[in-house]
Amino acid sequence: MFYSGFAPTIEEMLLLKHRAGVQMKFIGYFLEDFDQFCVAHYPNESILTKEIGENWIHNSESTSFFHMARRVQTVVHLGSYQRSIGLPAYVPQYRIRTPKAEEPHLFTDEQLAIFFNAVDTMIIPTDTYPYKDVLFPVFFRMVYCCGLRCSEACNLRVEDVDLQRGAISIYRAKGNRDRELLISDDLRDLCIRFDHYYSTLIPNRQYFFQPSVEREHMVSGDVSKIFDALLKKSHLDKIPGKKFSTHGLRHLFAVQNIRKCTECGEDFYNWMQYLCKYMGHKHIRYTLYYLHITSQLFPVYQDQLRELTKGIGVVYAEE
Repeated sequence: MFYSGFAPTIEEMLLLKHRAGVQMKFIGYFLEDFDQFCVAHYPNESILTKEIGENWIHNSESTSFFHMARRVQTVVHLGSYQRSIGLPAYVPQYRIRTPKAEEPHLFTDEQLAIFFNAVDTMIIPTDTYPYKDVLFPVFFRMVYCCGLRCSEACNLRVEDVDLQRGAISIYRAKGNRDRELLISDDLRDLCIRFDHYYSTLIPNRQYFFQPSVEREHMVSGDVSKIFDALLKKSHLDKIPGKKFSTHGLRHLFAVQNIRKCTECGEDFYNWMQYLCKYMGHKHIRYTLYYLHITSQLFPVYQDQLRELTKGIGVVYAEE
């Protein structure tokens, strides 16, 4: 609920964006904060001015670049919506530039084997996740074998996984894009066995990876906690460098595919176009980012990759 003079336009904007299928996971929290700020400091205002917008943006003790970027983006959304309905609202014309992130720390082949051994042998069921020793060996293999974002695996419904055809459908992913992915025969067989057994534990479940009868859906934060616990149990948390993450399995999928392309001498450009679509990237430059990661992790491929990309004019950016 919103209580300031901005309440009507905030509620209209959220309703329209929701109906359009736009995912704005962060904005609800920030709009509530903005609303409370306006109740306290601008109780009679209903049109976003530069003074209101900038004062709220900087009314935070956080030093996080990401936090400040989202505050700016919240004001951009609200100001743009008010302008669209004919109001003379303020829209910031700048962005908060976040520092370049460290390159991802990815498992080596040996570390990957250690991780999956931990997944298969070290997970202990809990009241919150009574079947997690059954669920997560399949969950993490699907994330790795299909290069999924963690949220995409969490959001898979039972009907999204076509076990007869060996395909999974990803709906409303990052950028509100849909895609269908064919899966390998061994992953399909694993999913068939999992689905058959898991259906006896949770009949008529809605989500393919539903954590329990009482709790039908999990989020990326839940998965991260379990992933971190597995790192600790397998002592992979002691490896120097940036901490491993669930999203690193997606990165590793891309790197392994580029390695395969290099080793097999496949048509590089076609391979990368297909990989771009498979991973749900908005632009191929996000896929080409993994050329850099592959060269760094596996220097033996540097010369081959240089030859493969010669004349293409590779420009990449991290997703």
